[in-house]
Amino acid sequence: MTKKRTSKKQGFCFENMPILKNKKRATTTKHESSEFFKSHNKVAVALLESLEENDAGAFLEILDAYLRVNRAKIARDTDLSRTTVQKALSRDGNPTIRTIAKIVHQAVA
Repeated sequence: MTKKRTSKKQGFCFENMPILKNKKRATTTKHESSEFFKSHNKVAVALLESLEENDAGAFLEILDAYLRVNRAKIARDTDLSRTTVQKALSRDGNPTIRTIAKIVHQAVA
């Protein structure tokens, strides 16, 4: 059986593309997401905006990223193990009210 040819001419190729140089040198700044999530005020504003826009997905994503960065600190400050904090804040977790109270108290303080 022979192969069926679908196109006779090549539409685009990066090898034939001319190289353009920018005269002005673009500068970029390094973005550290962990630095953003260490600022409690910025995170609080982002969470409030996501609630105002009724965007539950964004709220959960911001909260998860915040906890990913600060989970060890929260565990240290609440005298709970990191695993306990991780399980309590996971979707499948079933934490006690004391665990939640310790975590929330420390996160708000």
